[in-house]
Amino acid sequence: MFELVYNSIANPNLTAEDITNILNTSRDFNSKNSITGCLLYHNNQFLQILEGDKKVVQDLYLSIKRDKRHSNVNLLTEGGKKERMFSGWSMAFQEFNSDTSAENSFLSNIIVFSELADRPTQAVDLFWIIAKNMMID
Repeated sequence: MFELVYNSIANPNLTAEDITNILNTSRDFNSKNSITGCLLYHNNQFLQILEGDKKVVQDLYLSIKRDKRHSNVNLLTEGGKKERMFSGWSMAFQEFNSDTSAENSFLSNIIVFSELADRPTQAVDLFWIIAKNMMID
């Protein structure tokens, strides 16, 4: 099993339709290729951890780097591990519109989860540290 964590900055012209396309494409590809993980998008920032076969994850990352919907793609860490941490996770998305209470609840939940989540590898630990910082900023 292999894992990889990266972050990036969304292009300023990213639309809700772009996000929907990212989610649909990701869900389809990930399910066909046994990729699991978590994608967070907040304040024009992406943070993602990917798990799966090493070659598939690395090839996917190369494809992600070429995607014009974001820039400053930074590989934060990668490496092997014994088992999946996000095996039951599918791509989740919360559209906030003008409901700030829903957004605040979601942000609070991510912060709490980042503090309570198991951290069996350096990559998972780093992912949750950055996730918490993204939500606080």
